[in-house]
Amino acid sequence: MVVFSSWLLCVCITLQYLCFLFFLPSFSFGRKPRGRFPKEETNRNDSRVIQTRFLMQLYACLLGFLLVLWWLRETMSFEEVFVMVCTGGETKKNFLISSSKMFGILGVAMDVTTDLFFGLAVTGLVYLGPVVCAVFRSSAMIYQRSGDDDEYDENEDENNEHNLKIIDGMFRFLFGHHRENAERCGRLVPIRDVLLAPFFEEFVFRGLLLTVLLGTGFDKGTVTSGSAAVSTRSAVYVSPLFFGFAHINHYFALKKVYGSAKASRFVLLQCIYTTAFGALAGTIFWRCKAGLAGAWSLHASMNAFGVPDFRPFRRRKTNAFEPPHFRRRGRNNSDDYNSGVKGKDFNAKIINWLERFCYVLGPAVAREFVRSRIVV
Repeated sequence: MVVFSSWLLCVCITLQYLCFLFFLPSFSFGRKPRGRFPKEETNRNDSRVIQTRFLMQLYACLLGFLLVLWWLRETMSFEEVFVMVCTGGETKKNFLISSSKMFGILGVAMDVTTDLFFGLAVTGLVYLGPVVCAVFRSSAMIYQRSGDDDEYDENEDENNEHNLKIIDGMFRFLFGHHRENAERCGRLVPIRDVLLAPFFEEFVFRGLLLTVLLGTGFDKGTVTSGSAAVSTRSAVYVSPLFFGFAHINHYFALKKVYGSAKASRFVLLQCIYTTAFGALAGTIFWRCKAGLAGAWSLHASMNAFGVPDFRPFRRRKTNAFEPPHFRRRGRNNSDDYNSGVKGKDFNAKIINWLERFCYVLGPAVAREFVRSRIVV
């Protein structure tokens, strides 16, 4: 009965978060309440919508924390619940951050900083494939540039300037969508996507839900890793289903643009992707000392990269690394092009398979890297 009640509370916390974010009446800053957003302001990238939803997310986090505090009122104090929501794995050992006893605030800052970099490192491993893909494409751009300009190597200053442009192009390949969103919709959009939304979602779906599941069943003053009513594996790998369910709301906006069939496929893939990500974030939350910091760092950095582009797995009708100046100059049938095309195709295939290998290797290494983190 206790286990069922804890899962039911997780459902309630998820629903209240969605209600605050999408269904409750919205309030304009400095204006009177106007009920739902007018039709002309339903764009989620509108600055007023972002500001209002930011306020609603604060309300949802506060109410969710009060629900958790009420649920665990007989077994945990306010301080213990707060520490468990913020630290995750450290509370399996005790309710106080051990390093703070030795080093004070500096020790807490060290734990938070370490877990922030840990989340960034995991993201770097997961996105090893896209990063390698961007490096190869930037190298191909250098090759194309040197082939187009015969005087490319004569001016060192121009070479350095061009190399900086290549680096900028690589960053555009990885993070250019945030720049486009900022130019088209305003600076609040990338701030929401990379900083605010990851924090609120990790606080609710990792901090609050895992505290409910893993804090239920504790006896007052005797907190151990085996005293929870729900097993750690079930809490970490089943609770992400709530996180995936929370992204179904995108269906209504996509339906207006692409139709119900395509919107359903997109939302289904997004739910699967976010559920898998939630399992990874939950594992990091439970294994890190400052669990919320590690999970937020992972979420924010992954949002910065966006959904991985599986470009190397697509079939190419033309050689992606073929220098365009051959085609532009009408040299497709020339002897020098035909003499080297086989070598270029062979090199392109090697690069393509290397990119595919990195796409598979990165997540596999990231999984082992996370599992190697000792649970404190």
